[in-house]
Amino acid sequence: MIVKIVNATKIRNTIDTDFSSVGTHADYPYIPLGEMWLDKYLKDEKTLFLELVKLERSMRGKPFRLIREKAKKTLTASKKGKPVVMKTEKRAALKICYVDGASVRNNLDPYFLLGGHDLVYSYIPKHEIWIDTRSDKTDWKYTLIHEMHERELMQKGMAYDNAHDFALAAERMARRADGVADFIRG
Repeated sequence: MIVKIVNATKIRNTIDTDFSSVGTHADYPYIPLGEMWLDKYLKDEKTLFLELVKLERSMRGKPFRLIREKAKKTLTASKKGKPVVMKTEKRAALKICYVDGASVRNNLDPYFLLGGHDLVYSYIPKHEIWIDTRSDKTDWKYTLIHEMHERELMQKGMAYDNAHDFALAAERMARRADGVADFIRG
């Protein structure tokens, strides 16, 4: 597999707001077969992501939750450490934690990318949103908009898949409003 180091922020601002920072053709049809695109902030973790692709291929056809559980068991540290928190802030009743994403991927969940919140990830404490500080700092604002919007909708009873789609739309609108997005298809 050929690993291409890419600027995922540019991809999120031009092609696909939902590009998670790493992927293959199986995840994103615009990635050529035989390639894995990896954001520049993840290049030091290339081996981990190649292992994830290998695991996914070995479990083809299985539900993603089973793949994720196996990845957590086999690709994280045997002694689970806590994530490294760089800073925190409050937003209403929520605690926003800016975490070293590599510490989360190494100790809790190899699939943690960009950010997440307590209603999706069981390892994130109640009323918390985590933002990966290894990602491009210009993405933090949009990741936070996404996570806050998604969490709010889920708290009101919306299913994750639908809340995620609405959060992508909110994120995309914010990127456009700030003038950083130039989407190829509008």
